[in-house]
Amino acid sequence: MVGAAAALADSGSYLQWGWFSISLTNLLIIAGMVVVFVLALLLPFPGGGPAEPAPVRTRAPADPDGPRP
Repeated sequence: MVGAAAALADSGSYLQWGWFSISLTNLLIIAGMVVVFVLALLLPFPGGGPAEPAPVRTRAPADPDGPRP
């Protein structure tokens, strides 16, 4: 238990750019989430083969007598 408490007492590694500061662990987690998001957008959906074409809709035949009044 003492070893675990000693490990928690160490401060993590932080990256700083001017006023902005982020821990290295949080930066790696955010980068991993961005990678997973981009892969989800680019990789094909499982089982998503070519879609069935939509049925062709035809218009009703024109009335040979013309429009009705």
